[in-house]
Amino acid sequence: MKPREERVDQAVTRRTLLDWLGRGAALALASPLLNGCATGHARAGAGADSGQFSFKPGEGSAPIYADWRALTVDPQDPAALISSWQLRVDGMVREPRSYSFADLLALPRQDQVTDFHCVEGWSVLDVPWSGVSLARLLDAAGTLPGASHVTFHTFGDVYDESLPLSVAREPKTLMAFGAGGQTLPLDHGFPLRLVVPRLLGYKNAKYVYRLEVTDHPVDGYWVARGYSYSGEVPAERLRTGKY
Repeated sequence: MKPREERVDQAVTRRTLLDWLGRGAALALASPLLNGCATGHARAGAGADSGQFSFKPGEGSAPIYADWRALTVDPQDPAALISSWQLRVDGMVREPRSYSFADLLALPRQDQVTDFHCVEGWSVLDVPWSGVSLARLLDAAGTLPGASHVTFHTFGDVYDESLPLSVAREPKTLMAFGAGGQTLPLDHGFPLRLVVPRLLGYKNAKYVYRLEVTDHPVDGYWVARGYSYSGEVPAERLRTGKY
């Protein structure tokens, strides 16, 4: 992992970092992550490590990554992501918005410990996610009458996904920038990914750069290849309080 970090540092200048982060960016976050993921009793701010979410991909050293397979088909260029990434919220909204990474960090942070389920049958339990509520981002933009869905545009526009607004607004639907107290590793969706704990992994789009509010669903990459649009995790795999 170290060689990749060195290449990123060489490729990204101080100017591009400042442009990407925005003025007055504060990277050190003091709010602690949820504690008790091993016992299943999540308590906000109770003796856990503080989140360290920075402008480059996390190393993936947290214990949750030990058995978490990264099913990334297309390689990503960290320097390009860092120098140009912003999240756009547009489409059927009253006030289109754009967010730098620093802008997202400045919003109220949502921490949650939930499970991640792959369609292949394996799961990663008790993932301590950190991010911003998707409902909060939608409310800030203001959805227009007739809007019914959100399309999640991803780098390369190959693995885009779509959700009904009702699912997008669920309390645990998250736009995550961190897991395990660290910025997301590149393989797991840096800089931003969708998290819907009750939906299978293929619905949890990685590398998101745009949220487009629409009046229709969109069949994403996997749905177009025969997977269910709803993508719901089978009830027997769900654990109480973890979705």
